[in-house]
Amino acid sequence: MENQWTPEGREQARGVVQRLLDVQKARKLSDRQLVAEFPDIGSTKTWRNRLVAGTYDGLNPQRCLANLAKVATILDGGTPDLEFFRDLPFATELVARLGYLERAKTDRRILVCLAPNGCGKTSVSRWAVGQARSTRAYCRLRPAWRNKEIHIANGIARALGADDTTNNAAEAEQRLIGLLSGQPRTLFLDQAHEGGPALMHLLRALVDETPSRFVYLGYDTAFRRVQTANTDAMIEAQAFLGRCLKPVFDLYRAGIQMRDVVIYLQRAADMSPSAAQGVAARVTPVLQRATNLRLLDDAIVAARAENPDDQSEPDVVVTKVFQLAGQDPAQALAGKGGDE
Repeated sequence: MENQWTPEGREQARGVVQRLLDVQKARKLSDRQLVAEFPDIGSTKTWRNRLVAGTYDGLNPQRCLANLAKVATILDGGTPDLEFFRDLPFATELVARLGYLERAKTDRRILVCLAPNGCGKTSVSRWAVGQARSTRAYCRLRPAWRNKEIHIANGIARALGADDTTNNAAEAEQRLIGLLSGQPRTLFLDQAHEGGPALMHLLRALVDETPSRFVYLGYDTAFRRVQTANTDAMIEAQAFLGRCLKPVFDLYRAGIQMRDVVIYLQRAADMSPSAAQGVAARVTPVLQRATNLRLLDDAIVAARAENPDDQSEPDVVVTKVFQLAGQDPAQALAGKGGDE
């Protein structure tokens, strides 16, 4: 059963818990101080009465192990990625298109994904790279790189493992061609709209000169601004789209969809399908106007913090979404009866 603990899961949990106990003892931290530093372990009650006591049956194994994995990453000196659920429709859609991209034999070797902040572009990309680090790479563009091909080329080269930079644009582009020819990759370019038309021009050259593939991740509105900045940008954008898979993946251009919210609530907040459906109907429009799943995750954490049993009550999650979005909490449960 999905919600039952396996012997391997219990052993994995015990390992992280013991490491935390060692940290707590060495630094003389109270339970409250430990939870404040490692909020992924839940409440002080969850820590002491369930994790330390080894009574895992009251905890959802999928969520608990995911949270403990984040803690282990921090203990190892790293930074955990955003929470990622492979069965979210956004992830399923993007991964399916990624598979098609990596099978492509023509010059249409750019996948464009347009969605606002909080839909999952970054977390899906990092997950995908983690599945095949020898053939995939990730690079996040910076605002200071806009329309500066030298900065873009050097930044991508660093993401591919180069340990030096060059001040010559032609040399930087040629080095990039060498890196992507000798070892073909699928390169994820996050915040790609920050590159402006210069990135579009560079990607066309890389498609023409190398067998590598590219995933262009950006915001719909910013992408349209890049396309229409001036006449040259419009011409460049048309040529760029000629190297892209069709159609452009922009199903989430208006924000996260309710079907994703339903599954996220079931996975991250342990809600039943019916409860998740009712909450999603009320909060999805608010999430779309804010930061999508980022706001929802914050609301779940806030709701759980107010519950002595470390649970996320549906009505409390709805209220927290409205509060965190800066809206009147009194509106949170309006129309509740008709939504469920």
